[in-house]
Amino acid sequence: MGRLLVVISVILGLAGCEAWNGSTRALRPNIPPATTFVLLDAASLINTHKTIDDHLISLLTGMDCSTVRASKGDHYCLEPPENKPVYIRTTYCYKSLAAVSCYDRPLNSDATQLYGVRIDRLPVSED
Repeated sequence: MGRLLVVISVILGLAGCEAWNGSTRALRPNIPPATTFVLLDAASLINTHKTIDDHLISLLTGMDCSTVRASKGDHYCLEPPENKPVYIRTTYCYKSLAAVSCYDRPLNSDATQLYGVRIDRLPVSED
């Protein structure tokens, strides 16, 4: 029910775009609505690998739907991935004379020699 409410709200919100065609010439955009939709769809596709339609269908079905995936021969909609618990391990590496040494916690004495920080997401085993 909540998804249907969101879709109806979006449709009603888009109906407000009709005000651009009114007499307020200063507020009227120079870009046609179809061009605006294509640009927004392209931005969505570049950033999320999904079109705006894919996002709406994913919202309505609760599945992960993608035109890009379907164009590569895979299924259009897939079950969403499970949220498995992960352990986040942070490793701090410091430069020494001969090599780089890594530790599980930061060293205050060698703060100026910090070479890099690595963050690993390790799956938690259910044993």
